[in-house]
Amino acid sequence: MKYLVTLLILFSANTKATRFEIIDSCKSTPIFSTVVTDSYQSIGELSLNVLGQNNIPNLASDYGISQIYNSPIGLDAMEVLSDTMMRSHGWCYSVDGMLPEVLMNEYTLTGKEKVITWFMGYSTYIGNPMTGEAVWEGQCIPSYSLEAAPFPDLCN
Repeated sequence: MKYLVTLLILFSANTKATRFEIIDSCKSTPIFSTVVTDSYQSIGELSLNVLGQNNIPNLASDYGISQIYNSPIGLDAMEVLSDTMMRSHGWCYSVDGMLPEVLMNEYTLTGKEKVITWFMGYSTYIGNPMTGEAVWEGQCIPSYSLEAAPFPDLCN
Protein backbone atom coordinates (compact mmCIF):
# COMPACT_ATOMS: atom_id res chain seq x y z
CA MET A 1 0.00 0.00 0.00
CA LYS A 2 2.80 2.41 0.91
CA TYR A 3 4.45 1.59 -2.42
CA LEU A 4 1.23 2.35 -4.33
CA VAL A 5 0.81 5.74 -2.62
CA THR A 6 4.43 6.63 -3.42
CA LEU A 7 3.91 5.73 -7.09
CA LEU A 8 0.75 7.83 -7.29
CA ILE A 9 2.58 10.82 -5.82
CA LEU A 10 5.46 10.39 -8.27
CA PHE A 11 3.15 10.12 -11.28
CA SER A 12 1.07 13.12 -10.24
CA ALA A 13 4.21 15.19 -9.64
CA ASN A 14 5.51 14.36 -13.12
CA THR A 15 2.26 15.14 -14.92
CA LYS A 16 2.80 18.28 -16.93
CA ALA A 17 -0.04 20.74 -17.09
CA THR A 18 -0.04 24.10 -18.81
CA ARG A 19 -2.72 26.70 -18.22
CA PHE A 20 -3.88 28.28 -21.51
CA GLU A 21 -5.78 31.54 -21.20
CA ILE A 22 -7.20 34.31 -23.34
CA ILE A 23 -7.47 37.90 -22.11
CA ASP A 24 -9.35 40.50 -24.18
CA SER A 25 -8.97 44.28 -24.39
CA CYS A 26 -11.44 45.05 -21.60
CA LYS A 27 -9.97 43.62 -18.41
CA SER A 28 -6.98 41.68 -17.14
CA THR A 29 -8.93 38.58 -16.12
CA PRO A 30 -9.17 35.71 -18.61
CA ILE A 31 -12.31 35.35 -20.72
CA PHE A 32 -11.26 31.75 -21.35
CA SER A 33 -8.99 29.40 -19.42
CA THR A 34 -8.25 25.69 -19.60
CA VAL A 35 -5.55 23.25 -18.56
CA VAL A 36 -3.64 21.45 -21.30
CA THR A 37 -1.99 18.12 -20.49
CA ASP A 38 -1.23 16.92 -24.03
CA SER A 39 2.22 17.47 -25.55
CA TYR A 40 2.69 19.87 -28.44
CA GLN A 41 5.80 20.96 -30.31
CA SER A 42 5.04 24.68 -30.56
CA ILE A 43 2.85 27.45 -29.20
CA GLY A 44 1.19 27.51 -32.62
CA GLU A 45 0.25 23.85 -32.57
CA LEU A 46 -1.02 24.06 -28.99
CA SER A 47 -3.00 27.27 -29.60
CA LEU A 48 -4.68 26.08 -32.79
CA ASN A 49 -5.66 22.80 -31.10
CA VAL A 50 -7.08 24.48 -27.99
CA LEU A 51 -9.06 27.00 -30.07
CA GLY A 52 -10.43 24.22 -32.29
CA GLN A 53 -11.22 21.75 -29.50
CA ASN A 54 -13.13 24.44 -27.60
CA ASN A 55 -14.97 25.80 -30.67
CA ILE A 56 -13.56 29.29 -30.11
CA PRO A 57 -14.15 31.40 -33.23
CA ASN A 58 -10.84 32.63 -34.63
CA LEU A 59 -8.86 33.67 -37.66
CA ALA A 60 -5.47 32.04 -37.32
CA SER A 61 -2.70 30.37 -39.27
CA ASP A 62 0.43 28.52 -38.31
CA TYR A 63 2.16 31.88 -37.84
CA GLY A 64 -0.23 33.87 -35.69
CA ILE A 65 -3.72 34.78 -34.63
CA SER A 66 -5.60 37.72 -36.17
CA GLN A 67 -8.92 37.33 -34.40
CA ILE A 68 -10.32 35.51 -31.38
CA TYR A 69 -14.06 35.59 -30.75
CA ASN A 70 -15.24 38.86 -32.30
CA SER A 71 -12.13 40.98 -31.74
CA PRO A 72 -11.47 43.79 -34.21
CA ILE A 73 -9.06 43.15 -37.08
CA GLY A 74 -7.49 45.25 -39.81
CA LEU A 75 -8.52 48.90 -39.84
CA ASP A 76 -11.07 48.20 -37.10
CA ALA A 77 -8.16 47.35 -34.78
CA MET A 78 -6.64 50.82 -35.21
CA GLU A 79 -7.30 53.79 -32.96
CA VAL A 80 -6.59 57.16 -34.56
CA LEU A 81 -5.51 59.41 -31.70
CA SER A 82 -4.51 62.47 -33.76
CA ASP A 83 -3.18 63.44 -37.19
CA THR A 84 0.22 62.05 -36.23
CA MET A 85 -0.54 59.27 -33.75
CA MET A 86 -2.43 56.00 -33.72
CA ARG A 87 -2.54 52.69 -31.87
CA SER A 88 -2.61 49.36 -33.62
CA HIS A 89 -4.05 46.43 -31.63
CA GLY A 90 -3.52 42.73 -32.22
CA TRP A 91 -3.11 39.38 -30.49
CA CYS A 92 0.09 38.69 -28.59
CA TYR A 93 1.16 35.77 -26.43
CA SER A 94 3.28 35.35 -23.34
CA VAL A 95 4.85 32.27 -21.82
CA ASP A 96 5.12 32.36 -18.04
CA GLY A 97 4.86 36.15 -18.19
CA MET A 98 7.61 36.61 -20.80
CA LEU A 99 6.99 37.94 -24.33
CA PRO A 100 8.83 35.81 -26.89
CA GLU A 101 10.07 37.70 -29.94
CA VAL A 102 9.11 34.89 -32.34
CA LEU A 103 6.03 33.78 -34.25
CA MET A 104 3.90 31.22 -32.47
CA ASN A 105 5.02 28.37 -34.76
CA GLU A 106 8.68 29.19 -34.01
CA TYR A 107 8.39 28.90 -30.23
CA THR A 108 9.37 25.33 -29.29
CA LEU A 109 7.70 24.06 -26.15
CA THR A 110 9.86 22.35 -23.53
CA GLY A 111 7.05 20.87 -21.44
CA LYS A 112 7.98 23.05 -18.48
CA GLU A 113 5.68 25.95 -19.39
CA LYS A 114 3.16 26.81 -16.67
CA VAL A 115 1.00 29.50 -18.33
CA ILE A 116 0.47 30.49 -21.96
CA THR A 117 -1.56 33.68 -22.26
CA TRP A 118 -3.01 35.21 -25.40
CA PHE A 119 -3.94 38.86 -24.95
CA MET A 120 -4.90 41.87 -27.04
CA GLY A 121 -1.88 44.17 -27.16
CA TYR A 122 -0.94 47.36 -28.93
CA SER A 123 1.87 49.46 -30.34
CA THR A 124 1.74 53.24 -30.86
CA TYR A 125 2.66 54.90 -34.14
CA ILE A 126 4.01 58.44 -33.84
CA GLY A 127 4.66 60.42 -36.99
CA ASN A 128 6.53 63.69 -37.41
CA PRO A 129 4.91 65.79 -40.17
CA MET A 130 7.93 68.12 -40.30
CA THR A 131 10.43 65.40 -41.20
CA GLY A 132 8.15 62.66 -42.52
CA GLU A 133 9.75 60.23 -40.10
CA ALA A 134 7.76 57.95 -37.88
CA VAL A 135 8.38 55.45 -35.09
CA TRP A 136 6.48 52.62 -33.47
CA GLU A 137 6.67 52.73 -29.69
CA GLY A 138 6.03 49.74 -27.49
CA GLN A 139 5.16 46.25 -28.55
CA CYS A 140 2.40 44.05 -27.18
CA ILE A 141 1.47 46.42 -24.39
CA PRO A 142 -1.73 44.91 -22.96
CA SER A 143 -4.74 46.82 -24.31
CA TYR A 144 -6.57 46.33 -21.01
CA SER A 145 -3.91 48.53 -19.35
CA LEU A 146 -5.24 51.62 -21.15
CA GLU A 147 -7.29 54.02 -19.04
CA ALA A 148 -10.27 53.71 -21.39
CA ALA A 149 -11.13 50.46 -23.17
CA PRO A 150 -10.12 50.82 -26.82
CA PHE A 151 -13.17 48.87 -28.03
CA PRO A 152 -15.90 49.57 -25.48
CA ASP A 153 -18.61 47.95 -27.65
CA LEU A 154 -16.95 44.58 -26.95
CA CYS A 155 -16.89 45.03 -23.17
CA ASN A 156 -19.72 43.85 -20.91
